[in-house]
Amino acid sequence: MPGRVAIIGAGSTGSSTAYHLSKAGVPVVLIERDEIGHGMTSRSTAIVRTHYSNEVVARMALYSLKILRDFSSIGTSGFIQCGMLILAAEQFRKAIETNVEMLRRIGAAEDVLSKSVAQKSFPDLNLDGLSEDGLIVLEPESGYADPVATAGAYAERAREIGAEIILRNGVKRIEASDGKISSLLLEDGKKVNCDRVLLCTNVWTNNLLMRSGIEEDDLLPLRAVPHPVVVYRRPLNYQGKRVIVSDYYNKAYYKPEGQSLLFGGSIDASIDSTSVDPDNAPSDVPFEYVSSYSEQISDRIPAMRNAEFHSAYIGMYDITPDEHPIIDNLSTALGMEGLYCCVGLSGHGFKLCPAFGVINTEMIQGSYKQTFDRSHFALDRFKSGKLLSTKYPGLGSVG
Repeated sequence: MPGRVAIIGAGSTGSSTAYHLSKAGVPVVLIERDEIGHGMTSRSTAIVRTHYSNEVVARMALYSLKILRDFSSIGTSGFIQCGMLILAAEQFRKAIETNVEMLRRIGAAEDVLSKSVAQKSFPDLNLDGLSEDGLIVLEPESGYADPVATAGAYAERAREIGAEIILRNGVKRIEASDGKISSLLLEDGKKVNCDRVLLCTNVWTNNLLMRSGIEEDDLLPLRAVPHPVVVYRRPLNYQGKRVIVSDYYNKAYYKPEGQSLLFGGSIDASIDSTSVDPDNAPSDVPFEYVSSYSEQISDRIPAMRNAEFHSAYIGMYDITPDEHPIIDNLSTALGMEGLYCCVGLSGHGFKLCPAFGVINTEMIQGSYKQTFDRSHFALDRFKSGKLLSTKYPGLGSVG
């Protein structure tokens, strides 16, 4: 009879999985070196949308949006439905048309707007440079949520059902006996007995694997990539609930939050060419980046010319070669029976965390039932060359 599962990392994905496993009757211990949701989850801009070009991921996103929207049976997600507007360049016309057809087929709300209709509906936007028809898409059901509150709600419900939660105590290494996981050694010297471990460890995954005796050549294909986020205080004439803009034309996004803030960043794939040591990552956003981004957003949203700079910070994505997750049983690949992972989320982690919880639970239980086909996220795709693709080349974190 299998023993308990240790989940390392209590961000939105780890906490969601702790809830789903506990609900399924599996003994769980959730371990976090800080507080619930205080890693990269706390740095998420938390956009919740369905516009993905991979159908499996799109189905996961649609499922997750519905869960985060109707979250009251679990706790508070802070979901705000404000809609998301996608502005695409002519080069993406075929991709947009194909994608909208697929998304409508699976049940996502996708409205294609003419430029004139979009301008009337969103008069605060400057739509210069966009074609007259077919390249503006509105997702009316999309929005954003509170990632820390969501992770906290999942973890608290897991605890109420029976999960043990260990906070402010990281994992020093994973221990195995005769090739089978036996325990975790924590930073304070205590041991946690378990026979299965799920890594929800984001950019710190390979560092933990190395401390656990995994050779460098066997580490997972992950890179830690810094993503700057700039925060503004909106002027009075652009406050209140506003649509999120995913600007494929300018390779950027603009996410108004609450009454007066706006969070923004880049979706330019070139930003993902930079890798850092996650334990020595930059903490400051260069002035040049803030200045350039401020000009860009002021062009698309003229009212933002009167915005005030609020702050800027660095979030880190754990990126795989195809910018899609690795969700797999690593027992054979790493020679440590009972080791699983859900990592390499590549910036999609929070918005998909309800689906990740379901997938991880089915994987760890060895269930033949697959709500979502997890074979797409197997580790061996990188050796076999069966990488997942995007219909939007040049755009990172769009999928």
